Amino acid sequence: GRLVASWTRRMPRPPPPDAIRLARSEAENAFGSGDLILERAIIEPRHVEIQVFADKFGATIHLGERDCSVQRRHQKVIEEAPCPVMTPDLREKMGAAAVKAAQDINYVGAGTVEFLLDANGAFYFLEMNTRLQVEHPVTEMVTGLDLVALQIRVASGEPLGLEQSDIALEGHAIEARLYAEDPSQDFLPATGPVDLWRPTVGDGVRIDAGVETGGEVSPFYDPMLAKVIAHGATRDEARRKLVAGLCDTALFGVTTNTAFLIEALERPLFVSGEATTAFIEQSFSPEDLSPSPLASRDAAIGAVLLYVLGRDAAAGNAIGVSPTILNWSSATPLSVPYRFSYGDDETTITITPQAEQTFSAADGDTAFSIELLRAKNYEAVLAIEGVRIEIHFNHPRRDSSGQTIQFSIGGRAFELVNLNGVIASARDSAGAGAVAAPMHGMLLDVFVKAGDAVKKGDKLAVLEAMKMQHELMADIDGEIEAVHFEPGVQVAADSLLMNIVAADD
Repeated sequence: GRLVASWTRRMPRPPPPDAIRLARSEAENAFGSGDLILERAIIEPRHVEIQVFADKFGATIHLGERDCSVQRRHQKVIEEAPCPVMTPDLREKMGAAAVKAAQDINYVGAGTVEFLLDANGAFYFLEMNTRLQVEHPVTEMVTGLDLVALQIRVASGEPLGLEQSDIALEGHAIEARLYAEDPSQDFLPATGPVDLWRPTVGDGVRIDAGVETGGEVSPFYDPMLAKVIAHGATRDEARRKLVAGLCDTALFGVTTNTAFLIEALERPLFVSGEATTAFIEQSFSPEDLSPSPLASRDAAIGAVLLYVLGRDAAAGNAIGVSPTILNWSSATPLSVPYRFSYGDDETTITITPQAEQTFSAADGDTAFSIELLRAKNYEAVLAIEGVRIEIHFNHPRRDSSGQTIQFSIGGRAFELVNLNGVIASARDSAGAGAVAAPMHGMLLDVFVKAGDAVKKGDKLAVLEAMKMQHELMADIDGEIEAVHFEPGVQVAADSLLMNIVAADD
């Protein structure tokens, strides 16, 4: 083993004697040897690697370079080929150094020689990995070679069959690693179910995945779920294709870094090709990595989807079938409130059907007109105030209450639970506290308000349905926590009208 002590160009003098003694002591205790290697620290370098291949007949070539500078926790997350700042002269020098490293040890097989590249074009050997790397697809995309097949060929003792002059790089390729991790928690790995996996299918975009719908992300393996790779004639074309591919890829159930990847690909430093290993620290503040609050528009989309899916279920339709609005008429429409908890916020959206596939979604004084144009095969197209939006969605089967909706907009995934519906669906078993409409009808009177104390048996409201008036009574002693409807509105069956917080014994 070894222990490395380093200093930077900002500190031109060697480490002080105390640092040397401390490092030597740690090395002796850990490895039984006080030998130290002092290495130059490169400030804000690029991480550039060269792909090499060698056969047992002495043929050794390189396939160009990959830039792997975008990293979190010292692990790569976005890679590309070729390197944005590479020149033919620098490629020749780095390639020659990598080939010589392989030749000097009589290497046979696929190998990856990694370097640090500074701003002045000087490069420094970092390590050699005696295998293909996770990011090898970008090299395949720009060379047109199948590196796995090539690796098997030379491992089987066959000649490489290629010379350096045969290698030509065409276009640009960028790969994003899709991880089960939470960027807001320092990119810590996440675990959970894979409720739905819907990878993009696009021209020039390739998906290498290790998950499928119904699977589970456990803590026992690396959290990488898939690689999304895009190829284009230019770097910006590849970048834009990759952004579009990530926006069109949905994975529900476990937290992923999809939204972060999209934002990283659109940050000015990356767009300009200037990203170094300091990219994330330079381009993202802690606030940037924190989840944004739930916007009214996004909550409204979730509420409309739950409303329609509930009616589909009543009609016996399977998930993803084009929605059918049951018993819709031009009479006074039924309004249904959906209460979502998201982070530290709570949002209530009231959905009122206006036409067969058009709804009003109200959040207090803010209202949206939403038309559901299509909902099939886990994809939906909506028009919100005339603006067309395409999304992925899912109604997870693990939710027995049917009150959870998952959807993705532009790569940002949401999982919202309608707390009103959960309470209403559980009221028979839980009993206490939830006051729900027993049937469709007109709410004639409400006799209480939030903060009122009530006793079991107190009259709370009157609902008119089927030409009869039904009195709704409190089933516990307690305090009214919230009243969700005002008199004079139509309410749907099972709508949560109000809830009571039980009094202390």
